[in-house]
Amino acid sequence: MRIERVPGLTNVLRFPVELRARPTLALLREMAPDVREVLAIAEAFGLDVPVPDLRARVDVATAEHIVDHFPGSDAMRPGALNGLLDPVLQMAVAACRAAHDAFVEAARAQENLLGARTAGHVWLELLRERTESLTLRAAGLLIEAHARVEAAEGVARAVDLARRGEPWVQRDHAAEGGALVEITLVRRTG
Repeated sequence: MRIERVPGLTNVLRFPVELRARPTLALLREMAPDVREVLAIAEAFGLDVPVPDLRARVDVATAEHIVDHFPGSDAMRPGALNGLLDPVLQMAVAACRAAHDAFVEAARAQENLLGARTAGHVWLELLRERTESLTLRAAGLLIEAHARVEAAEGVARAVDLARRGEPWVQRDHAAEGGALVEITLVRRTG
């Protein structure tokens, strides 16, 4: 087992809770990559940008699947809904962990390359190629993790509405954003 320090600190170790804890939406949200970072990395490496409306597409598809396959509120429905959400959460948490591990490995390779350059080693080409390969792999895994997180969020919304017995409705992002601005203004002036 390797010891992993919290970035920017020398005396705080990071315990990888995702290796022990049951995958939940809260855990996934803590691990999820920042979309700004994902977009910047995709642009820097010339990779395809993640689909911007993936969450909404998955939300719609999951809601349709629930309506088609689990009508009403029969006794099997809660277990069936968990059966929809749990595997998606597990894959998303695993993807986030894989992306994190790949970036740690790439960072170590970059440190080794820098150390070799500083020491004056001459045969650096293979080390440089390996470092570039690991960094590109980490970037790809980060984009994949982001896509899996977005898919899990879409499934989670549809499953949550079904659990509460509420009808599924399309999200209105403009109204939600306006409500958020209104709440912020009320808090500042109140």
